[in-house]
Amino acid sequence: MSQTASLQSLESLLETFLDRVVFLKEKKLNVLDGINRLDDIGLMANQGEDVTDEIGNWFAEHNKWLTDRTLQDTELNRITGMLSKIKQEINIDNDSSMAQQKISSEIDRWNNKEEKTAPILTLMRKPETAETEPDTSADTISLFVKRLTKMTALFMDYSNSKNHILSVLEDILRKASTETSKDALILSAFIIYYLKQNGYKVEPYVKKLKEAETLYKKGMF
Repeated sequence: MSQTASLQSLESLLETFLDRVVFLKEKKLNVLDGINRLDDIGLMANQGEDVTDEIGNWFAEHNKWLTDRTLQDTELNRITGMLSKIKQEINIDNDSSMAQQKISSEIDRWNNKEEKTAPILTLMRKPETAETEPDTSADTISLFVKRLTKMTALFMDYSNSKNHILSVLEDILRKASTETSKDALILSAFIIYYLKQNGYKVEPYVKKLKEAETLYKKGMF
């Protein structure tokens, strides 16, 4: 493969990675918005308001969360707790309307959901040293995907309160230097390359990256 083709392949990978980060961040914000809306409905129910329509609309919009594994366990537990309180406020009985009884059934369905955790596959490999060759028997594709997933989560954590990617890069470079974090080191390189391809002047960040890499290597010994 030529150098030009290799650079194009890497650029495509970086764009895919950053697109994935944006998608996950939007997904996370959507979950937070849904939880906040449910909290508002709970407050309305606590004040004695009829929330049948509101909770019905909420279920219609967010029922897919039960099947597509959008929610983390902590988020699901928070939602089920809020739904249980709403059910208590609605006070369903035999005289309740069909709509209210249906809402009660939907709440029970959420609260009775059993989370199924997929088996965890742990991939092990020998540590690389200057005297040994890389372990070519390892599932390198899975290892790389796992690394991308960790870096995506890292980027999301650092970008939540930032308005520009340069601010994110500064913080991640700092983490790479002070904590000798391999994920932060690789993610910094990804972002720097992405910025370079989009016309940014990245020389100061390249210098910081090299310094962080030196510290990381020293920390390995």
